[in-house]
Amino acid sequence: MTGESRSATVIALTDVECYRLDKDAFHDILQKRPELAEHISEVMARRQVELEAKREDLNEEAMNARLSKHHRDLLQRIRGFFGLD
Repeated sequence: MTGESRSATVIALTDVECYRLDKDAFHDILQKRPELAEHISEVMARRQVELEAKREDLNEEAMNARLSKHHRDLLQRIRGFFGLD
């Protein structure tokens, strides 16, 4: 989503069907629905902060501060990577 290397590995516990969108196809989607970048960055930021909170035993105030910062940073990087700025 940002052009960076992935930061997680997923192992399916059951059979799954996966679909892959390349950058160009996803770019077309974001061009038509730019609000998706906002939503995706929000979900990614929330998941990242939840993981950090568990690792670092963060309180709610610290989590909220990080969430806001991570969301802004991720949204900017997603927009930059897909040329949406």
